[in-house]
Amino acid sequence: MATNPTPTNDTELLLLCGKLLQGCLELKEDLGIKETLATLLQEQLTSTHAALAEVEKQKAERSTLRKELRDWDQESERVLSRCRLRLAALFGNGYNDQWEAAGFPDRSTMVPEVFAKRLALLAQLAAYFTARPEHESQDMRATTAICEMTHQSLSGVRALVDHHKSILQNAVQKKNEELKQLRKRLRSLIDELGLLLAEDDIRWRRFGLNPPAGEPLPEPVGQAVLTALGQGTVRAQWSPALHALRYHVQMRVMGVGDFATLITLADTEILLPDLPPGEFIEVRVIAANTLEEAAPCPASAVLVG
Repeated sequence: MATNPTPTNDTELLLLCGKLLQGCLELKEDLGIKETLATLLQEQLTSTHAALAEVEKQKAERSTLRKELRDWDQESERVLSRCRLRLAALFGNGYNDQWEAAGFPDRSTMVPEVFAKRLALLAQLAAYFTARPEHESQDMRATTAICEMTHQSLSGVRALVDHHKSILQNAVQKKNEELKQLRKRLRSLIDELGLLLAEDDIRWRRFGLNPPAGEPLPEPVGQAVLTALGQGTVRAQWSPALHALRYHVQMRVMGVGDFATLITLADTEILLPDLPPGEFIEVRVIAANTLEEAAPCPASAVLVG
């Protein structure tokens, strides 16, 4: 239905589903809507919300794990820097066979810039200090135990981050499947409404939809009925206008200035308080919808009590 295409935006889709369900609740008996279609849409909407929530939960978990990985990687750089300083005191700053035996890659004595090489160097230094305990330094915190603990923590968090990628991918896939099914349920209900509502029926808007024939212009309101209630209050009432969605209520003191809009509302009755007692007021109503405003109805007058 070109007039009411299925939204491609997820947020718009969810909002439209909510409006459709509200319209079904309000007009189910009047239109004889198949209750199963509304029930299936509600169930699918609930399932989709759950899938969306799961994706957000997993994204939050991903952020937590990524932060933990960054923190441990920064700690690994600090540990490697201390080990480098310890070995420089023993081997000198220039690269030689002793640096190579300790595990420093690429013929460099610097802490590697690549994550995988830092991770590997931690394991190699732990093995080196195990074989050469006399090269450890408790004071400089360059020891087998510290290198092993840092390597285990860093590799453990990295494994969790990698594992969580598949968890998040599955959650996103589930969300997409739920949204796809939700669009099918929504389409079925819209198609059902096409069998129950005329193309120019204004009640399409009760479901958050546009009348397929296009919205007709509103008819003008008949003359409003004014009732003075005393204490500066007047009740204004009028009959509904065909194709109107809302009404602009305008007023002026009789013969003084132009009409001014007091309020816009969907109802057909309003109390106007705090009016000047002893004055005649005039009220007129303008019917409107999303396309246009009708001509104002004839003004009605009443003496404010």
